[in-house]
Amino acid sequence: MSIHKMRDGVFEVRWREGGRNKSTWVHGSHELAKKIERKKMSARDENRHLDVKREVNFRMSALIDRYTAEYSSKKKSAEREVSILDRLRRELGHLFVREVDGVSVQRWYRGLTDGGLSPGTAVRHFNVMHHMMKRACTIWSKETGIDRNPADQVEVYRPDDQRDRFLSAEEISNLKRLLDGKIHRVGTRDLNRTFYRTRMIVIIALTTGMRMAEIFGLTWSDLHYSEGLIAVRAKLKGGRNRYVPMTAELASELRTYPAVIGEDLLFPPRLSSKGERQRLEHSFATILDLASIQNFRFHDLRHTFASWYMMNGGDLYELAKILGHSNIRMTERYAKLGKTHIAKTGDTAREMWKLMSARTEQKAV
Repeated sequence: MSIHKMRDGVFEVRWREGGRNKSTWVHGSHELAKKIERKKMSARDENRHLDVKREVNFRMSALIDRYTAEYSSKKKSAEREVSILDRLRRELGHLFVREVDGVSVQRWYRGLTDGGLSPGTAVRHFNVMHHMMKRACTIWSKETGIDRNPADQVEVYRPDDQRDRFLSAEEISNLKRLLDGKIHRVGTRDLNRTFYRTRMIVIIALTTGMRMAEIFGLTWSDLHYSEGLIAVRAKLKGGRNRYVPMTAELASELRTYPAVIGEDLLFPPRLSSKGERQRLEHSFATILDLASIQNFRFHDLRHTFASWYMMNGGDLYELAKILGHSNIRMTERYAKLGKTHIAKTGDTAREMWKLMSARTEQKAV
């Protein structure tokens, strides 16, 4: 705030409000100008955010466009966020950003679960909204007219996804037997490419603890046969690389797996796949049904690896490195399965091969 004398009996009062410089001319004495200055200062300080909101008309649809261009489109999860942002546009796009308060965000969030979305999926929708509104109230505050994140006022239910489901020794051997039996088409020696591909992906997940997306991102150059390691494309925080063990048995399987000509990926996307997103639910579900394995999902193969790792005397901190956990708390869920935590790393991957082979050998006898 400042007062400038323009000429006798005329003063200019200047102040800053809502990120803008403002001024007004006062005709009269200097004392009158000071009185006007105090009133402007008081109004600014008491109603600062309200004044900003009255002045800025920036719609949510424009915010969504900007967020998509500068953030969402550059994420690995860009394709999944398209539907989230489309839903946001349909439901809130007509509003000005300044009109979206905690109540409206809470109503929108409640509508997600009431509309049939699972709690976990609703949280993913909310996370996108929260990040977008955080940008809106910080680096884009002048355009949007808000200086606080309305999503901070919403209480979100984050489900405890600490599933304890992992395969028993019998289930592991049954799964391997079914995978082996589906390699060829019924009554022929012709390769069933769909199930052969599924078999290879499942074996990698079961013996390395890799996530589905990480497996689909594998290239032939990621296989370090001489070191017995597989490089995982998803890097850890700080730019550090991550490696998982590759046993001789897994290396042998990978050496015989046919590469697609002209493709560096082990499992290139099929023509029916949308972008990088790939799925094998149908073939995997068929295998689970035939093996009588219930209440199981693909990600539980990762839990199976980690659980058997700890039950074979594995070290919790080594497991965190293999799984790529940035916080040891994420790995501690498996601590209860280990009888003792020793410095020596248990060869869980090799134990998996023993379990998968045991039942097959018994049947052969």
